[in-house]
Amino acid sequence: MKRLFCCVLALLLCAAGMSALAETDAGIGSKLRVVNCEEYITLREEPDTSAAALARIPLKGEAVSLGDRSNGFVRVGWKGQSGWALEKYLRDVEESGTAVSLTSQQRYNLNLFLSNFTEVGFCRREGAYSDAWADPVQLTDFAVDHCWFNRQNRLEWGEYFNYNNVRLPEEQIAPIVKKYFGLSIKPSHEQPYTDYKNGYYYWQETGGHISDGFACLSGAEKLGGGRYRVWFGVYAGGEQWDNDACYYTQEQAWAAYPGYGGMVPFGCAVVDTGSSGLNDRSGWKLVRYAVNYDVWD
Repeated sequence: MKRLFCCVLALLLCAAGMSALAETDAGIGSKLRVVNCEEYITLREEPDTSAAALARIPLKGEAVSLGDRSNGFVRVGWKGQSGWALEKYLRDVEESGTAVSLTSQQRYNLNLFLSNFTEVGFCRREGAYSDAWADPVQLTDFAVDHCWFNRQNRLEWGEYFNYNNVRLPEEQIAPIVKKYFGLSIKPSHEQPYTDYKNGYYYWQETGGHISDGFACLSGAEKLGGGRYRVWFGVYAGGEQWDNDACYYTQEQAWAAYPGYGGMVPFGCAVVDTGSSGLNDRSGWKLVRYAVNYDVWD
């Protein structure tokens, strides 16, 4: 499983939180729409017009900003890929919201909900998530990892092919995706860390997957319609933590888990709380999500 080695974005940025991002036209997690082109723009490996092309993003297509800029390009996530696109063809389409003050319980609820995604390293390979172009591979990957961390009673143990000794029934995947994303999918059989055979996902348990850490908010704003944009750091990568850590403020999280060389991963998400609001997370869905990481295996 993935192990966190080193992460980007200094603690200063993490502490600045929402104010730093609000001043940025295309801050991490922003929804960007392709404009002012005839048919499409090119997603490239590097911020250069001569760099290799990864994909085409059509006119009016929407990507998620990963925050980085260079040479007139911005790094974005698009349909399970991350790359560079010319910023002059992108427009930040999401309206800014109203900053909200959270109670201790509301902060806990948001931190715990987001920690379901940070602890499993959701989208580390893909770069970003949006419900507008959800990828069954990344959603299936989340469900498998979520069971490993939080629902081990759903797992089966034994001696299987390829030296695997753990398996998860495929029937567990769709309900988890529906619960956390509000989407109905056909589970993918192309997972990078598991084998698939006859309705089961298999892997080797070799001491356990290592958690990428819990989410701790730096700011939140109300977008309307039950949706909230939130900014957060990811703490305790590779370490043990329990749910009480989700009550921490950012300063408390940093004191308890000081990160790697003064840096922590930093992210942004949009959460749909539906009619339940911030006091009841039972019906919440993830709408958009992006975290900046650096080196990982």
